[in-house]
Amino acid sequence: MAEPTTGMRPAGGLDLNHSVGRQPNRVAVVFAKEFREVFRDRRTLIGVVISPLLITPLLFLLLGTFISSESRKMRSEKMVVGVANASLAPSIMRSIGAPAHLTLEPVSPDRAEALIKDRKIRAALIIPRDAERGLAAHRTVKVEILLDAGNEKSNAAAMRLREVLQNAGKGILQVRLKELKLPAEFATPLDVRETPIKTGSGRGTLIIAGMLPYLLALACFSSGIYAANDSVAGEKERGTLETLLVSPASRRELVLGKFAAVAAICCVGSALSVVGMSIPFFSGLKAFDWIARGGMHLTLSGIGVTMLMQIPLAFLFAGMLLTVSTFARNQKEAQTYLGPTMIAIIVPAMMSMVTGAEAPMGMAAVPVLNASLIIKQALTGSTDPAFLGLALGASLLYAALSVGVCTRLFERESVLLRT
Repeated sequence: MAEPTTGMRPAGGLDLNHSVGRQPNRVAVVFAKEFREVFRDRRTLIGVVISPLLITPLLFLLLGTFISSESRKMRSEKMVVGVANASLAPSIMRSIGAPAHLTLEPVSPDRAEALIKDRKIRAALIIPRDAERGLAAHRTVKVEILLDAGNEKSNAAAMRLREVLQNAGKGILQVRLKELKLPAEFATPLDVRETPIKTGSGRGTLIIAGMLPYLLALACFSSGIYAANDSVAGEKERGTLETLLVSPASRRELVLGKFAAVAAICCVGSALSVVGMSIPFFSGLKAFDWIARGGMHLTLSGIGVTMLMQIPLAFLFAGMLLTVSTFARNQKEAQTYLGPTMIAIIVPAMMSMVTGAEAPMGMAAVPVLNASLIIKQALTGSTDPAFLGLALGASLLYAALSVGVCTRLFERESVLLRT
């Protein structure tokens, strides 16, 4: 008679025993079980699949609509600007004229700041009392623009006022040249013009390069939150972890299987986020014309490098999330620990927004920041192979360390079985 086989199925229908002569890959079995169970949950489908592919392009659409609407509103709005000592400088006021997009009101120099703070005026032009004598003597007259630097409309009014004064200055200069019988070219010895190279990136690419790495890092991290929490902390709550621990699989095999499942979920979520963010650039839909008009574009090579860097980032986040889930008693406690963990992710990701793509080589060793900078380099067409190699190696090393920490926690009964 053939020797009977036993088959115990622990949590989730997991079969880690084997028939005579057949040795299963237990890590693969754990991975398949975890990956399958996570995608049975509607929250995973919404957060990892539907949100990146549908909600992300929709956000780009709403963002473009909002930007266009606000730009039209800002251009059409007539802003009130105060002018101090206007009666003492008739030449300047004649040069300024009556701007179509500004309403000029006389104000006292002492009251200008209070009026700006109270939103009675958006900015103020302070003309010195001796301005007329300075102009008559062909001297430079120093005027001051007061504004609230923290207010968008005040900044817009100051910018409009600056343009008006520049035009007024050009008019006064023409009068001076005419009086001195000098040609107009006398005041412009150099005619400087900027010409973007044809193979370079548009100015709008800088916006994309600053924004996308931050968003992709958050998308990669958030994709694995539910999978990691349910994988260990959830098993503790349901009382199925003990059954899993008495299976033939070693603690290391269990950790590696769960880690692979969470990392795969992070990779899927981040990859679909890249796809979702690429849709507005390659769809050709008229609703996304504002992206091309702003000089923003993505290249296939940039998308490829971005996808590549998401892999070590997913490994790092999977190890971190699984460590938090293992240490926590239950899913609620794991959610609490995610607060400081999220800060540790957000801070370096935000640093990439203000750090140039051609960063020092030492930044390739900073977790999360290095991946964000590689993505930024790819989007701006300035990828450094040495920086890329060092960043990949450092990210994989950090991921291995996080898996090692998680494995050590799995070997401690006081941590693993506490509820």
